[in-house]
Amino acid sequence: MVALKDLFRNPTAFELDLAERYSRLPRSPQRDRNFEAFAGTGLPHGRVEAWKYSDLRNALNEAPKLEERVPTTPFSAIEDAVVFTFGAKGFKAPKVLPKGLRIIEQDNAQALGGAEDTPVAALGAALSAKPGAVLIEVTDSIETPLHLVFETTADLDFSRVSFVVRDGAELTVLESHLASGGFSSRVIEYGLQDKARVNRSIYQAASKSAVQVFTCLAHLNAGASFNQMALGFGAKLCRNETRIYHHGEGANADLNAAYLVGDGYHYDQTSLVRHSHADCETHQLCKGAVLDGGQAVFQGKFFVARKAQRTDAEMAHHALILENGGEINAKPELEIYADDVQCAHGNTVGALDETALFYMRQRGIPEKAARALLTEAFINETFENAPETVKDSLTASAQAWLEAQA
Repeated sequence: MVALKDLFRNPTAFELDLAERYSRLPRSPQRDRNFEAFAGTGLPHGRVEAWKYSDLRNALNEAPKLEERVPTTPFSAIEDAVVFTFGAKGFKAPKVLPKGLRIIEQDNAQALGGAEDTPVAALGAALSAKPGAVLIEVTDSIETPLHLVFETTADLDFSRVSFVVRDGAELTVLESHLASGGFSSRVIEYGLQDKARVNRSIYQAASKSAVQVFTCLAHLNAGASFNQMALGFGAKLCRNETRIYHHGEGANADLNAAYLVGDGYHYDQTSLVRHSHADCETHQLCKGAVLDGGQAVFQGKFFVARKAQRTDAEMAHHALILENGGEINAKPELEIYADDVQCAHGNTVGALDETALFYMRQRGIPEKAARALLTEAFINETFENAPETVKDSLTASAQAWLEAQA
């Protein structure tokens, strides 16, 4: 049998620690498949194209430190939400669940599909324990939102959640990705059957020492709809990756996101949408702002297969560098093999409108307050499709961050 360390090429000390942790878990062919997919690549670094701007290996050159304070989430104020917690102490679920919801805890979940393409997600699936995976089956539409709280308060933390949303069912999911430090990899999978609908809202906040990666894999059948909204503030390195797969006619996805990144923080918004069937739509809008010392990354790609005729897909990324020294790397891509499509992408990076800023200052608004108001107005467009309570929560969080910088 090959030693775990021999699966890596020139393993780092951190990779050897991960192999040692894996060796202490119950082994199964599924876990082995996931871990071997990760080991084949190891921790991605700057020479890996998909991670060119987010060097995970370098960020984990030494173990991330832990801080005492865990960031809070504005979603906790949504009173009727059903809360599920994932953290160092394992998975916690309410004793009473809404009608139409079933929870199954699995020790040997199915191996992650396309694991080699998402090595850090494969690592999360391989090292997830207590339990190995949580399967959430949705058989009927559920009016109350589900709130998944991912709290990283340990050196290493991994989890995997898989949703199966049955025909015609509708679900609202809130995800809070919070970290006081350490390294975490979370995997969230959504399988939407015919005409199913999912509204997914994400809030991310972490300390400057945390390294976070959370990966969403969403598969959409005919007529399914996936509406996503995210707000992130970054970490030492944070990557929010979403992969959407259109498998049936009339599938629809909206992917909106906003980021606000301060000094010493790094936030990576990455997505891949594969159109494999005709008559599907994807609309994506991402906006952000970066201060001096902050780093942001936007990577978006639409892949349109030859048989995916009449695809309608548009992608836009617009960002502000609020201070000299801020850094934004953007890479929008289209790869199209069909000839009857409407596809477009756009990208702009600039500064605040000086004319608008002058106009506000002439009316007695201090410069820092005026900059905060203009930045808030700029990113608020990305919140428009979110449910009302979510929109209010995200807007308030963005306002609080901007006011703190003023």
